[in-house]
Amino acid sequence: MIVIPREIKEFIELQGIFAVGTTGVNNIPNISPRIFFRVDENVIYWLDFFKHKSYKNIQANPWVTISVFNKDDLKGFQFRGIVNFITDEPTKLEIKESIIKKILEKNSSEKIKKLSEKIEVQVIRFEPKVCYSLNPDEFSDMCIGSDVDSTQLFQK
Repeated sequence: MIVIPREIKEFIELQGIFAVGTTGVNNIPNISPRIFFRVDENVIYWLDFFKHKSYKNIQANPWVTISVFNKDDLKGFQFRGIVNFITDEPTKLEIKESIIKKILEKNSSEKIKKLSEKIEVQVIRFEPKVCYSLNPDEFSDMCIGSDVDSTQLFQK
């Protein structure tokens, strides 16, 4: 498990959104934005309000990619890692409530408020295994943090 450096954690929180890439049994990629999330020291949680493509892909393949980018500074990060659904109800409720509270403090949109009131919500736990820079002036194919040999990510 890699530790998410404070600077990267702050960067993700400042952007307020990241994209999650998944693939399922059909090997067709899916990208989905997330704004309901929490970044801890070595894990990222997010809420999934819909049981659509990402949800189904995660059930088939727990390896996902998270990408966050600032288009003005041309700076960003990509994480690859494993996800699982939080099923312990007290833990799930605590994480869900903390994420919703934080988002509602930052965003007063009616759509966001309505979405946050959904009862059936999945809480997803992402454990990053590899981190890459997405800065175009750096070597974006060089790992900046890992606890695995990333070549195993591509093996079946």
